[in-house]
Amino acid sequence: MFERVITQLDALVWATPLILLIFASAAYYTVRMGFVQLRDLKHQFSLLHRKRDSEHGINPFEAFCTIVAYRVGTANIAGVCVAILWGGPGAIIWMVICSLLDAAISYAECALGQVYKIKQDGEYRGGSYYYLERGLGLKRLAIVFAVLTVFCVPILTVGPHANSIALAFTTSTGIPKWVFGLAIGLVLLWTVFGGIKRISKVSTFLVPVMTLLYILLTIVVIVTNVKHVPATLAMMFSSAFGVNAMFGGLMGQAIIWGVKRSVNSSGAGMGEAVPAAAAAEVTHPGESGLVNSFSVFIDVTVCFCTGFMVLLTDCFNVMNPDGTSYLHIGGGAAILEELAKSNTAGIPWTQAAVGTIFSELGGIFIAVCVLLFGFTTVLNYYYQGETAIAYLLQNKHPKVRKTAILVLRFVVPVVFFLFAIATSSATWAVGSAGVGIMVWTNVVVLMVMSPTILKVYRDYREQRKAGIEEPIFDPEKLGIKNADLWMEINKDKLNENATPRSKE
Repeated sequence: MFERVITQLDALVWATPLILLIFASAAYYTVRMGFVQLRDLKHQFSLLHRKRDSEHGINPFEAFCTIVAYRVGTANIAGVCVAILWGGPGAIIWMVICSLLDAAISYAECALGQVYKIKQDGEYRGGSYYYLERGLGLKRLAIVFAVLTVFCVPILTVGPHANSIALAFTTSTGIPKWVFGLAIGLVLLWTVFGGIKRISKVSTFLVPVMTLLYILLTIVVIVTNVKHVPATLAMMFSSAFGVNAMFGGLMGQAIIWGVKRSVNSSGAGMGEAVPAAAAAEVTHPGESGLVNSFSVFIDVTVCFCTGFMVLLTDCFNVMNPDGTSYLHIGGGAAILEELAKSNTAGIPWTQAAVGTIFSELGGIFIAVCVLLFGFTTVLNYYYQGETAIAYLLQNKHPKVRKTAILVLRFVVPVVFFLFAIATSSATWAVGSAGVGIMVWTNVVVLMVMSPTILKVYRDYREQRKAGIEEPIFDPEKLGIKNADLWMEINKDKLNENATPRSKE
């Protein structure tokens, strides 16, 4: 009963209107900001080298790694396989297209989070609820969004990651899922008790390792199967645009699942990346926007790696649109036929793909990748919940906030364990529905606040054109209210540059 209700809710949330909304908003910001996510790639990369020590937050590189850690999760492996199951090979192409556009949305929300951030209990705090209240004056809606964040992100959305990690290790080792759920839950507990400082340090260490490991693994698979590359690419593109003989009827599903999994994977438009982005020590919100729009490209690269590996090795299945039979059952591994019988898609596909080269070690390799991806993502989910609680209790005594955050630090590992031993279909439906609800709220807000976002973007760009290496944010100059913290952050620099800036 529960699984059926959640599945129906997921389908309702992710209906055509939400798909159109995401495409429209992504295209709008892409055009209005002159394809900023592609045009300024060199500058985006250079910003990663700016390491500023911060008493109240984290440096931009740590924020970048924390956000990449959130974006690159088990959805990049299991979620991609689910998209192929229901949308066919073409879903990967639409996932890439959507992600390239979504990078502009990521710029918008991360920059906006910086604009309206505050300092609370000695730490920078920011999130969608802050710009809802301080930017639009919609405090009641901000409270609703914060409540949604607490329940949808660190609780509901943890499900797919916890379950995928446990399933990956159980599949490759035979050890029960509860063992891995318990062990990882304890490590998670230790990490979240260190707050954003420890979370960012762990992310900064793990993100480069896990991303490079996965890309190298993909390269090995590609080189080994290089003769099949042209045919695989042709299958993906023909399926994406409805001209493939076998998968042509899935074009609509390819678009829906490509967009759905792109948003679910990158989180662009959800507001999930905003708290970590707002915690960064920068001199202008535009810097945070650029850095974190770049992180979407890391995410889509990993997604493409997964999709290409399973398609290249024929370790995938594709469901008929009627949901009663299969259009294709891959012949790359014997396990695929068994997985088709149980309607299972996800980690085992990728394990089978790598296993075509590394035999049983392939499953262990992917299990380790899933662990790293999922663990770092859950860390970010926790921090989003912490930030939302801090917002909801901003007018309470600091001890009250600390107590509530302490409770969350225990709840998240427990939830992780419970989802680790749950059924896969239920966890994915719950997580997907939670994501959809967040996207509906946040993307609409981003469109309403587009004038402020475009002001910030143009100000940063104009200062760069004027030869200023590190642009300074002056909200009063731009007519942006309720961004008082920035007058404190840039006080000295604004005084130094008062004369030249007045001539601009």
